[in-house]
Amino acid sequence: MAIKLVLCDMDGTIVPFGQDCVSDRTIHAIHALADAGIHFGPSSGREHAQLVEYFKGDESCVSTGILAGGKHVFVDGELVFRRLMPYDLLCELSRVLLDIPGAVLYFYLPTDESGHGRPEFGTTGVTEEQLERLVAKSGRSFTGGNFPIPPEGISTTAILFDEAQIEADELHERLSAACPGLDFLRSAPQDFDVVEKGWSKLSALPVIEKHLGVSPDEVAYFGDSHNDLTMLRTLTNTFCPADGLEEAREAARYVIGACSDDGVAEVLESLAAHGGELVPSDWS
Repeated sequence: MAIKLVLCDMDGTIVPFGQDCVSDRTIHAIHALADAGIHFGPSSGREHAQLVEYFKGDESCVSTGILAGGKHVFVDGELVFRRLMPYDLLCELSRVLLDIPGAVLYFYLPTDESGHGRPEFGTTGVTEEQLERLVAKSGRSFTGGNFPIPPEGISTTAILFDEAQIEADELHERLSAACPGLDFLRSAPQDFDVVEKGWSKLSALPVIEKHLGVSPDEVAYFGDSHNDLTMLRTLTNTFCPADGLEEAREAARYVIGACSDDGVAEVLESLAAHGGELVPSDWS
């Protein structure tokens, strides 16, 4: 069955860690998919405004997709699904993080009901001194420390941590025990996505399938990390870059070229050239 929808994780899958935009080759491949009648969309913990920057201002590359870790779904430029994080659980997590040096909760400041806005972040659960150290080490920018959780609600939040101060496994164990209503999914070397217990990118898949009229067998998914595993293990046509995590490589149907070598773009070019048909000889 031909592919009609391509969903792709960002960091470590289509954007090498440490870079802030996709390659020109990738953008050209996405346009080729569109010309072939195949939808492309990011499947990301990021929100719309920041993703536009990652695609060099080309909004056509992010007009469809599963964003905010499955809490925003866009189809042809329209926000068709939006879910907010539980306010009380985030407030409790913020309190817990105050006692964990080297880790900070950061979140997208609220956007309008269309899901659009500026890619601005707030932080909480951290002292000013701790935040200064984390910002200096990570190169990230935030609006300020000890920013209260907005009562109007947010969709996207994550934890930035310094492994020199706390190991990822220890942090995950402490947070999971203290906040059982939340899941903490490793999305990058220094980050955990924070989602409601049991929620993932997969939770939003039926929404986008219904709006586009596609079946699971007509979806191709690309991912490299823990926050992609539910997709990689559920869908049939799944791909992981050669430099992805071992668990992701094992879960995917196909292991493709490395993220740093434009492995995803190579597959997208093949899909566009063959009208959505899978031709593994093109990338294996």
